[in-house]
Amino acid sequence: MYITLSVILTWLWSSNPILSGYNLQLTGALTLLYFGLKFFSRSVNQKSISFPSTIILNTICLLLVFSTGGITSPLFFLLDLLFFALALLFEPIQAVVASLLIVAIFISQHYSSMNTDKIINLFSLILMTPIAVIFSRNYLEVLEDKGKIKVLQAALEETETESLLWISKQAKPSMASVLNATTDLVMYFNSKGRELFIPPAIVEKLRAIQTDMITLYSSASMLEKSIETESDKNRL
Repeated sequence: MYITLSVILTWLWSSNPILSGYNLQLTGALTLLYFGLKFFSRSVNQKSISFPSTIILNTICLLLVFSTGGITSPLFFLLDLLFFALALLFEPIQAVVASLLIVAIFISQHYSSMNTDKIINLFSLILMTPIAVIFSRNYLEVLEDKGKIKVLQAALEETETESLLWISKQAKPSMASVLNATTDLVMYFNSKGRELFIPPAIVEKLRAIQTDMITLYSSASMLEKSIETESDKNRL
């Protein structure tokens, strides 16, 4: 809507014999306003400033093209760049609408004097529009994928932190407690086994449990170090 209104108002201004004489002054004023908005956008919400600044930039480009010959302007290439900017900063359909509207304006202006150069410029404008739209969509998909990757990285870091806390605060202390108790029992039965008439099979079973707990405790320590190492690598 605003892009369409900008195109129409700029064309009407440039088509008016009286107003077109002030194209240079209007372009200068809009340029100052554009950089003023960019300057103030540093201290306020940039999203609220980017929309009017883009409309102003669109108007400046159209003024330069319309005032220097339109379809035969040496600055005609600015329209190609403009469509890329519109497709990126707005919905891709905005670039399509602006392209069709500008092409319609040029055809209405030069219908009776159309030549090969003008036709080539029109076709380049028409062909550039879908390229800008495709580029915009691919760029947005890349940004979306990056956003998903950041979410996954955040979730992974949170999982790593929880795992480290669980290993250090719950798993290892519990295993250490069981290992100490098992070791005490093995040592006690080794010294008092004959007096207590403990079957050797039970003592051997306790020794096996003790060995397994030592292995499990060592594995937990290795896992903790591995998680810390991988977490440091991801942060780098």
